[in-house]
Amino acid sequence: MSALLEVESLRVTYGGVVAVRDVSLSVSPGEVVAVLGANGAGKTTTLLAVSGLVKVRGGDVRLDGESIVGSAPEAIARRGVAHVPAGRGIFGGLTVADNLRMGLYGSGRIKADDAEESVEQVLEAFPILRERRDQPAGTMSGGQQQQLAIGRALVQKPRLLLLDEMSMGLAPAIVADLFALVGRLRESGIGVVMVEQFVGQALKVADRAVVLEQGTVVADGAPDELSSDDIAAAYLGGGEEPDVTVRPAPDSAREVLQVPLAGAAVRRLERLAAEQGRPVQELLAETLTGALAGAGTSDGEERSS
Repeated sequence: MSALLEVESLRVTYGGVVAVRDVSLSVSPGEVVAVLGANGAGKTTTLLAVSGLVKVRGGDVRLDGESIVGSAPEAIARRGVAHVPAGRGIFGGLTVADNLRMGLYGSGRIKADDAEESVEQVLEAFPILRERRDQPAGTMSGGQQQQLAIGRALVQKPRLLLLDEMSMGLAPAIVADLFALVGRLRESGIGVVMVEQFVGQALKVADRAVVLEQGTVVADGAPDELSSDDIAAAYLGGGEEPDVTVRPAPDSAREVLQVPLAGAAVRRLERLAAEQGRPVQELLAETLTGALAGAGTSDGEERSS
């Protein structure tokens, strides 16, 4: 089966900071690919690049074999790509029903013959949304808002669904329901790229997993080739030796910059590093990477709302 999405040697920067250095992956119709890795590894930025929400600095992103690099986000959405961002990105002041209609607007399907039918199908899939269809979305629980965010994507009738941390902060029962939904989406022929913190559950539903470190792919394989222990050993440290070959991130993925800090900040870093038994430079790099990735995500979410 030919690939629906192909990402080849992707490179994305925020100013002078390299967020994604060399990421390649592919997704076929009806396939679920989990993108895993530590905070700041480039997972969210990869999805933002596919959606056209950040500028691609190198490599290529192809949909149905045709490059979409440089295409506007709305043009990509109208070609069947739906993105559920981290943080949900719903319109809190609008009702549930209006949020779903916004999905129709964004994908250019508001005047489609089956537009209302699409909304009805989502309400059937998420009964709580039907019950609260006239309620302001911002007054619902986190789990209900996540269902709404996914529902807003599904009314677009996507061929490719990008899910960024859909389970973040949710109760285990709701998380289980969402993963079951991903399985049903696969059966319907939708390709899914899923960034997820719950590695074990992601591997149960995924056909393949791609592990990122420092903006590069360090492992790629099917769940039976790449267990959660393999992944822990690959990018978290510890555990048994993995059964797959894991490439370490290249030296070029770690650039050294001089960062001026106030004396109090330096002393705090030294104290934290001593408490954790880690080098100061390692702790500083982790802190800055997480902060920069968060800043990029927030910017992307604002533009997608």
